[in-house]
Amino acid sequence: MRVRGQRALPALMPLPLAVMMAVNANAVFAQSGADAALEEVVVTGSRLARGNEVSPSPVTTVDAGEIEARGTIRVEDMLNVLPQVSPSETASKANEATGTATVDLRGLGAERTLVLVNGRRLPMGSPIAPAADLNQVPSQLVERVEVLTGGASAVYGADAVAGVVNFILKDDFEGIEVDLQYGGYQTGNENDNIESVLREFDQPVPGSTYDGESYNISIMAGLNADDGRGNITGYFTYRKQDAVLQGERIGSACGLGTRNNGTQYTCAGSSTTNPARFINGGPVANPFDFTLADDGSARPFENPQDTYNFAPLNNYIQPNERWSFGAIGHYDINEHVEAYGEFGYTTNEIVDQIAPAGIFAGQTDSINCDNPFLSDEQRDIICTANGFSGSDDAPLNIARRNVEGGGRMNTVEHSSFRLVGGLRGDINDVWSYDISAQYAEVEYSDQAANFFNINLVENALEVRIDPATGLPACQVAIDGIDTNCVPYNPFQLGGVTQEALDYVQAPGFREGFVKQKVFMGSLTGDLGAYGVTSPWADEGLMTVVGLEYRKDELSQTNDFLTRSGALGNPRADVSGAIPVTEFFAEVQMPLVQDAPGVQDLSVTGAYRFSDYEDTTGTQSTYAFGASYAPNMDIRFRAQYQRATRSPNPLELFAPNNRFEFNLPELANGTFDPCSGPNPARSAEDCARTGVTGAQYGQVADSIGGQFNNLQGGNEDLDVETSDTYTFGVVFTPDFIENLTVSVDYFQIEVEDFIATVPEQTALNNCLDSGDSFFCSLIQRDPVNGRLWGNENAYVIATNVNTGSLETSGFDISAAYGFDIGSLGSVRVNYIATVLDTLEKIPLPGEAAIDCVDYFSSNRAQCGVSSPEYRHQMPIIWMAPWSDIEARLTWRHFGEVDLLGTDGNATSERLAARDYFDLAVTGMITENIDFRVGVNNIFDRQPPLSNQVGGAGGSYGTGNTFPGVYDALGRFLFVGTTLRF
Repeated sequence: MRVRGQRALPALMPLPLAVMMAVNANAVFAQSGADAALEEVVVTGSRLARGNEVSPSPVTTVDAGEIEARGTIRVEDMLNVLPQVSPSETASKANEATGTATVDLRGLGAERTLVLVNGRRLPMGSPIAPAADLNQVPSQLVERVEVLTGGASAVYGADAVAGVVNFILKDDFEGIEVDLQYGGYQTGNENDNIESVLREFDQPVPGSTYDGESYNISIMAGLNADDGRGNITGYFTYRKQDAVLQGERIGSACGLGTRNNGTQYTCAGSSTTNPARFINGGPVANPFDFTLADDGSARPFENPQDTYNFAPLNNYIQPNERWSFGAIGHYDINEHVEAYGEFGYTTNEIVDQIAPAGIFAGQTDSINCDNPFLSDEQRDIICTANGFSGSDDAPLNIARRNVEGGGRMNTVEHSSFRLVGGLRGDINDVWSYDISAQYAEVEYSDQAANFFNINLVENALEVRIDPATGLPACQVAIDGIDTNCVPYNPFQLGGVTQEALDYVQAPGFREGFVKQKVFMGSLTGDLGAYGVTSPWADEGLMTVVGLEYRKDELSQTNDFLTRSGALGNPRADVSGAIPVTEFFAEVQMPLVQDAPGVQDLSVTGAYRFSDYEDTTGTQSTYAFGASYAPNMDIRFRAQYQRATRSPNPLELFAPNNRFEFNLPELANGTFDPCSGPNPARSAEDCARTGVTGAQYGQVADSIGGQFNNLQGGNEDLDVETSDTYTFGVVFTPDFIENLTVSVDYFQIEVEDFIATVPEQTALNNCLDSGDSFFCSLIQRDPVNGRLWGNENAYVIATNVNTGSLETSGFDISAAYGFDIGSLGSVRVNYIATVLDTLEKIPLPGEAAIDCVDYFSSNRAQCGVSSPEYRHQMPIIWMAPWSDIEARLTWRHFGEVDLLGTDGNATSERLAARDYFDLAVTGMITENIDFRVGVNNIFDRQPPLSNQVGGAGGSYGTGNTFPGVYDALGRFLFVGTTLRF
């Protein structure tokens, strides 16, 4: 582990800058690039117009050309390549996928990033995932995306703790435009090490393949008013994405494990397997753990050879269909009134598939010894050897995968509707106004298929001979309680019938909605007209003041089986609403202009007062900034911002329900430190967690390392607060024409962040100290001492205001353009982040976890990779003919180690990755454009580790982080735009 404050800049970092600085200093920038650089725009982070280069906070801009050149049809994929973004919910998430796409700035959580369209916030993504869903953005209308990293609550309100992503839409399009794009993934699936592992464990080895095809069609039509007073632009899009399964990629074709002290990989799957695994379900005289041999006889279960490979049927990219249509328009009613509006509707459907369901460990705990499906050998092992006979119930855990029923599937659909309307204009030469209202609604549904109803499984396992027929029958059918019951037979090879499956399988359904209402009015004034001007400046005080009322509401309900937990983890209904009334103000004041040694010195300020009358009460956020340019070549900028985040409805109102979490395997082979005949911790330590003297040495471990927690909302939550500091310099030297370089230091500190006490932290602290707070979170089953298996065993992990988050580092960007004579011109852009700290303190008094250069399987710790250095560097050649551009992009992502290790073992390091992308765009005719490209030209395989599973919401799957690395291989695309 590094000592804070002693981290040096990586050796690689200056290289791209050196390349840019080495080119001819007298070169001439391409005319199109020069024109773009001079354009004055409204920049995200302020409601006052200003140029990007004079903004007090750094803003990264991605224009439509960059989006087009990457062949991106999913907005989140475009954002995730930016160094400031930590990938979160993407189309590659498998288990517990929400069907949304989110963005996470600085790795502080998507719920702390505010997403805007034209400066107005998007609603919550869904009633189960409140972060804004990027699928709601009409991507074909996007003119540019502006990313402000650092608190912006004073300007835009809550949720902007980490920053703001603002999608600016086109509002002046005229004509008809049809855009078509086709793409797909190709990979050689070359990894000799993993290939040998797959062959050793008799798993299929995927070969070279082309799959994951995507289709995107968009139509845009715009019309200007005859007198030039307005414009209306409508759009329609259709997107289709084919699925890719993890079994179709060599790195994810099996769930990896390790052997030989972590130096070699194995295929280590789930203990819920096929044929079934049978384990004593409680203390017995002769413990057992067996499965079925090829001849149906009992043999000892061997790990990992007998585990079930759950990976092949998991989605690596979800099949998806998305339809959207809408319009945006504005019209000058007169010289003082402009009416404007936006309308958008999107329906987005994914089919999320994971491995088949089954009877998981702990869902059954006994079997009747007169079950006719038991062989004599099995009855001897389970019953006779342990003193049970006849109709006795003997302790038994069955772990059996439902391979006959196929993968579990969730069809998730979101239908979103958003309407914005307003009036704006100039009152006079000093004051202008903007009055608007917006309404948004998202309808959500989730239909589950191929899940087991565990209540019916229990019925189907209690089987005896029916006196009336002499055949095996469910006891509930014999008793006339449930005559539909069909016996389920996991004790014989091929014993599960379709009739039994039809009985034990059941669908599930969830539905809900989110709604948002926003009313806002603002006045903007140039008070310099009233003489409010510094004596040393030409321009006066600019100000904006306004009022905003917002109400966010959500509701989500489940069918009875889903709500009760019969299909797995119970999922409680939730509903709630949060209204807030806010006043905001912002000022911008030049102090000195065009003076000796001071070309410009300006200050800015912002303030917002918020009243969450029904939840967290009143709070104030504010910001102060300064910008100093001694001359035209250099500008220094600094800003401080106090931001807050009030808890969302899910964090407040979600009822408590059980879910699951993982514990790591210990040196003695157990997961629970107090389990097994020889527990890893002493009787005294375990007694602190609730293990009695009689239970010590008899507590059954979870065979898969999964345990129960109790999660849910907390209506007593308070606000999060954060302090953001940015200091930077922008260098535009006159002696190197068309070069811009900026370096900005950022530091964000979040206090009282809303999270849960990590289950492992609670358990370890209770074992070590007996602290009453931590020990009160451990609820062992009073009968058997377990932390799994039923509703009486869990670790409390409900929402609380916990510890703190802190991140700091440097953002570096540069842009340079030069002419190469008759061969055209070149533009080079460079964006990098050098991360100094990314610290999480789970609870006050706990040791800080520094995640720089680390990853973990749990988001409560580090989650996705957080390298010290990453960059993106496009090099664009503009031909002197036919408007052809060729773009080569170099993406670098530094290496990271598993948290708490030195990275020496095979699974402890994710090596650095360099990706190169190439795209060519241009005109075929005046009305026909084309684009063709390939991302990840060299088919670089992702780095792998068995420590990146999805536990704790780390967004890991397929033995890697697919939102971070190019997990599917090279992406090839071709597209065309037709104009009429």
